[in-house]
Amino acid sequence: MNPRVPRVGSAATALGAVAVAALSLAPVVYLFATGISLGDIRAEFRYAATTSAMVQTLQLVVLVSVLTVGLGVLGAVMVVRTTVAFPRTWTVLLTLPLAVPGFVSAYAAFSAELVFAPQRTWVTSLPGASLVLALSLYPYVFLPCVVALRNIDPALEEMSANLSASRLSRIRHVTLPSLRPALAAGLLIVALHVLAEYGAMVQLGRSTLTTKIMAEMLDYGDYTSARSLSLLLAGFSILVLLGTRLLSPSGSAHRVTRGTTRPPTRVRLGRRQVPVQVVALLVPLLAVGPTVLMTVRGLTNVRRSVPVEWGQVISALSSTTGYALVAAAVATVAAFPVSWWINRRPSTASMLTERSVWVAHAIPSAILALALVYLATRLTPSLYKTPTVLVAAYVILFLPLAVGYQRVGLEASRKVYDDVAASLGSHPARSFARVTLPLALPGFMAGAILVGLDAGKELTTTLMLIPFNADTLSTRLWATTNGESLDFTAAAPYAAMLVVLGVVPVVLLVRSTLRHVQDLAG
Repeated sequence: MNPRVPRVGSAATALGAVAVAALSLAPVVYLFATGISLGDIRAEFRYAATTSAMVQTLQLVVLVSVLTVGLGVLGAVMVVRTTVAFPRTWTVLLTLPLAVPGFVSAYAAFSAELVFAPQRTWVTSLPGASLVLALSLYPYVFLPCVVALRNIDPALEEMSANLSASRLSRIRHVTLPSLRPALAAGLLIVALHVLAEYGAMVQLGRSTLTTKIMAEMLDYGDYTSARSLSLLLAGFSILVLLGTRLLSPSGSAHRVTRGTTRPPTRVRLGRRQVPVQVVALLVPLLAVGPTVLMTVRGLTNVRRSVPVEWGQVISALSSTTGYALVAAAVATVAAFPVSWWINRRPSTASMLTERSVWVAHAIPSAILALALVYLATRLTPSLYKTPTVLVAAYVILFLPLAVGYQRVGLEASRKVYDDVAASLGSHPARSFARVTLPLALPGFMAGAILVGLDAGKELTTTLMLIPFNADTLSTRLWATTNGESLDFTAAAPYAAMLVVLGVVPVVLLVRSTLRHVQDLAG
């Protein structure tokens, strides 16, 4: 076997990874590198609406973050650290809100209040809107905390107990520090979701930087103002990235084990078993209940004001599926050189390349859509409002999902297997096809499925880039509301389809997490 073959393959992989990262960053770099004016940015602060949007954005990020931490940590503690009955079932129930897109949850909550409590306006208040968003997003904190709590070495806590440390002291010095990386990861996702959220904010009557960017583009056609506001929103995203980076410890003092040999100590609930479960059940009921209730009510309403156009529903489902499948396929291919390079040839260069992909993901979808509009209209006008640009947006937005799961899959096929195959004279391509790929395939498939399903539920970018005379389930549902929650009966078929599609990634996430709690029922 030619020894130069692996070297050539590694070089090609590295070049491919760098190219993918560069293409991911190119739209946003182009947006801010061409004509950004500090004068235009300063001009935005002359308007009270801009200041108000910035304040509300900050308020929502803080409130939603606090609420998601409370709900996520308490849920994880209940599942992992108490003798609650059926922990696996509770893991599934507490993860269910991920099946419902945020703007659908907001729409259903607002509609339910209009129907059953028309004299109230609590859902659209700042606390109400924060709670609605938190109920939709807390699983992003809950799931990593479940894993972190399960993987804390019980010996550390027992050692602390033997040193006569109080329970509060053990929590403070052992448990909480071990949770910090999980909290940082979860809060990063939550905060970026809040910053990027458009549909839910409109439904709940909240004016944020994202809603202003979309309004400037879709309602007024003022791209200069939209770009200036995008820079402010990007600044918020960078602050979030830095904040969560500070939250996560860099040293080794707070690391947890990669799977302990025995389960952690659990608190016996005793007579508190039923009250704890009743309170816990309220969380998924409040999160998913309004959507299920209003969807069923809308589908069964014989006096509906708008007839169901099932042809439009099927057409939107077909378009959604088509875009999602193409995005999943392209993202899977594009992610491979990045995931392979960082896994098989870890270095500063490969790490920076992977981080570049995540930076592109951290940019709110409204900014990415605006960047692609600028790029397409100025460099390739023929591609504007075509499926190519829309799929490119999906790939950039959700590429890290594919990279992350491919890395997990490649970890299952360790490099030592490649070395053994090479020592036996097997060509790298053959060893990859017969050894590496079969072991890594579950990770590859999971990443592809999650990319496709997240693409199918995306709203903000889709509204800005959807081809003319085309629709997805998200855009059709949005069209039935006209930005207002007036009649859920028209939206119910699209909401039902979106929820059904959302169940699949939830099942995948739960299956992965249940591996860490599988022995808790015993």
